[in-house]
Amino acid sequence: MSTDGGFWLNLRRRFRFVLFTLAFYAASSAFSQTTIDTLMPRDARSMAMGGSSLVFAEGYGALWGNPAGLARKNSFTMLDISAWAYLRPTPSNIGTISSMLRAGTTQDQIKSTLDSLIAENGVGAGESLGIGWIDSGIGIGLTSVTDSYASGSGLSSSTLDIRSQTNAVVGMAWKLDFGPFKFDFGANVRGYYRIETLPGGWKFPPIVDALVTGSDLMTVVSNDTVRGGFGVSLDAGATLSFGSLGIGLMVRDVADAIALKGSTIREIVNSYMVPSGGLDYFSIAPIYTAGLSFSVGKGTLMSTSLFAEVDDPLSIFKDSPFSAASIASKLRSGLEIEFLKFLSLRSGFNQGYFSFGAGMHLLFLEFNAAVFTEPLSVAGGRVGRSGIMVQGAIRF
Repeated sequence: MSTDGGFWLNLRRRFRFVLFTLAFYAASSAFSQTTIDTLMPRDARSMAMGGSSLVFAEGYGALWGNPAGLARKNSFTMLDISAWAYLRPTPSNIGTISSMLRAGTTQDQIKSTLDSLIAENGVGAGESLGIGWIDSGIGIGLTSVTDSYASGSGLSSSTLDIRSQTNAVVGMAWKLDFGPFKFDFGANVRGYYRIETLPGGWKFPPIVDALVTGSDLMTVVSNDTVRGGFGVSLDAGATLSFGSLGIGLMVRDVADAIALKGSTIREIVNSYMVPSGGLDYFSIAPIYTAGLSFSVGKGTLMSTSLFAEVDDPLSIFKDSPFSAASIASKLRSGLEIEFLKFLSLRSGFNQGYFSFGAGMHLLFLEFNAAVFTEPLSVAGGRVGRSGIMVQGAIRF
């Protein structure tokens, strides 16, 4: 065996040992007090397809989707950046926003516009940024995601929630061929720092007042509190393909409890330090996702791919009565049609809400856009939150 081959073999053995150790450590922890929601990077391709295709992610996407995809595609992503805005993209809303941005708009007009937008859909924005390298089943990457959203029955009652997380990811995947069957499985270790507003968020009206009047925003938010801390999670998954058909399963956020510490904005500014090392422990509930895929003409001048995914798949069979409607309320599905290997059209349904988008891939440049609606839990019920999203990447 060559020296290089021995190096990779030893690296894979050590990585497996680290995974098993961390998995045991995470599973043995049972002292967390509260569960907090996961926070994942986003891309316009998946969002255009109703949030589906993550189980069958390849290359860079496998660093935060299904790690099994690290075995399928080598790539170097110099930069991948996505940005989105929570705004129902109707002609009326687009015209309203355009009018609000023009010179001469009064403060009352701006507040009135925000009041109607918040009551209709909420307003907000976010970004996802990352780099990654994948070769021979080994992946290394750095990703960050920030999401902010103001919601309420109107501006006067609205609150602002902000969440941000930076992840350093190391993953590994293996592939096995059994005649016509191809089996890929993988896992990654993800260290991260997370910072967010407290439950209930910040009062949004004073922030709006400061922005429209040109007042000192720091004075307004200096006593507002955020909490932050460091954590470690495991992600793992597998896919099995037979010709055009594929099935897969992944689990994200198998994690030990994360300790979060609260600090005011004033304390952060004065100390030049973000909060960490708290004594309040929180858990992030693992997300189990199962998926199906079907592809026709892959690698030809015109190809079609279908995806269907569901979180917590066993919950479908627990519903009573069991029906197509109950399945649709949990299912994410998507369609992608690729022309001439560089132009893609996409559409999808995210638990009953429609999304669509398009993409272009020119040499090492990639551009994607999406208009999406996603389910959001509010006061024990579910509503749709709409938005628009664009993505650009430099990928080799």
